[in-house]
Amino acid sequence: MYRTKEAIRQGIKLYFSSLLVYGLGVLACSSLPYYQQTLNDTTQNILLAFYITYIILAPFIYFFRVSKYSTNKPFLVLRWLINIFQSKKIIPGHEEKNAILFLLVKIFFLPLMTQFFIGNFIDLSRTFTHSTAELFAYSTLLTLIFTIDTLIFSIGYTFESRLLNNIVKSVEPTLFGWAVALICYPPFNSIVGKYIPWGANDHVFFWNDTITIILRIGIIILFTIYVWATLALGLKASNLTNRGIIRRFPYSIVRHPAYISKNLVWWLTLLPVINWKFALGMGFWSVIYFFRAVTEENHLSQDPQYLEYKKKVKWRFIPLIY
Repeated sequence: MYRTKEAIRQGIKLYFSSLLVYGLGVLACSSLPYYQQTLNDTTQNILLAFYITYIILAPFIYFFRVSKYSTNKPFLVLRWLINIFQSKKIIPGHEEKNAILFLLVKIFFLPLMTQFFIGNFIDLSRTFTHSTAELFAYSTLLTLIFTIDTLIFSIGYTFESRLLNNIVKSVEPTLFGWAVALICYPPFNSIVGKYIPWGANDHVFFWNDTITIILRIGIIILFTIYVWATLALGLKASNLTNRGIIRRFPYSIVRHPAYISKNLVWWLTLLPVINWKFALGMGFWSVIYFFRAVTEENHLSQDPQYLEYKKKVKWRFIPLIY
């Protein structure tokens, strides 16, 4: 395949832009105090392995796929920074803004989801040590759901490509939208947890064995809806982004199946230990998820395809109710 000199030069620019930006990201994960305290050695090694793999494989991608007009997000960010130093352009354009915001999304969520996946995968192997068949089945299914969920999101944050049909079209533009999303994840949820009581527990005992078995089946069903929503997103899975509108089940029933199923589980597991403090605390988190849904819809409504989707799927959380 013949490549023009302009395409080759652009491919080289994109490759080295990516190496620099992603290399700085890996360096930040290994050197910043927050990441040093939160990321274990396995996660650090996996992130480094991702980077080394990219160094080796990316040149082949850029050689065959890049034209002289091609860009990628690291290149756009560096181009914007160079323009600032040259006093040409301080305010980023639409593409540059998306690139900056998505790199921030990737830097925050990719290490976190990778760590979550590793922890869930290890926990999955430990479920085989449970003594009773009922506890084994419940713990295994629960941990398997979390493992699948975090694996898919880890892949979604890692890869973005037109071949995978998961190019980021836009990123949440408001500070409030970012705030209500980030507060649900470490370290922010731990900070809030010091002041807002949390009583939910997936392994809570519900008054007697029979009720516990029945309600745990309900929990598994709700969490199955939750992970089904993640499977429906597939490689488009990532917070704070629009990577294309999904209409598959369970998004064909309600617009926020993951949020409502997760919150219903939390309220359900709170019942045996509920008091006014726990109720207020869970109410706080339910309001947070309500605003996550609202800000996401405000963001996605900039896409005409989402406006069409909202006309077909009228219910935000619960069919025929709301």
